[in-house]
Amino acid sequence: MNILKAKKGFTLIELLVVIAIIGILAALIIVSLTSARGRAQDTQRKNNARSLDTALAQYYVDQTTSVYPSNSDSEGVDGVPIGDSSACAAPLSVLVGTSGYLTASTSCGDPTNLAHLYATAGTGATYSIGWQLANQTESTVTTGNGVYAVAGGVINVGGAHTPDFTAGSGIAGTRAFVVYGPQ
Repeated sequence: MNILKAKKGFTLIELLVVIAIIGILAALIIVSLTSARGRAQDTQRKNNARSLDTALAQYYVDQTTSVYPSNSDSEGVDGVPIGDSSACAAPLSVLVGTSGYLTASTSCGDPTNLAHLYATAGTGATYSIGWQLANQTESTVTTGNGVYAVAGGVINVGGAHTPDFTAGSGIAGTRAFVVYGPQ
């Protein structure tokens, strides 16, 4: 008996279908991981802003003149960059080191260099920290610390303190996490 044996294996069409399915699954995983990375970085940005907020509150209490660090010579109402990836910039550099407010300057850095600014009205009586977020879908708030919509560089945190981050900040037209004081 000469019975033809069926060859075992996959046809070209079957292989292409399997490869296409694997490609689609890989694409979905990459997109999911990318958005998760952005949310994790935003969480780090929010924690950094809160750390700076706490350090600023302690600094304010410790000062005999009851002021926040101010760079009024060049700042006006526009924000000044908080720092780069390795150090806090003036005027927040007074919070780092032997002062005991911040143990490391990493609180001022941003791994992806999104805009993050510190603003006072020039008097040191109030301050705002605005940190651009990667995730632009978060719900906004209208009072208190949190995520604010930014229109034309102005972050309206309510009340008398409305910081203007328009001076080359890169924050305009996006969402930013804002902490400010005093509330």
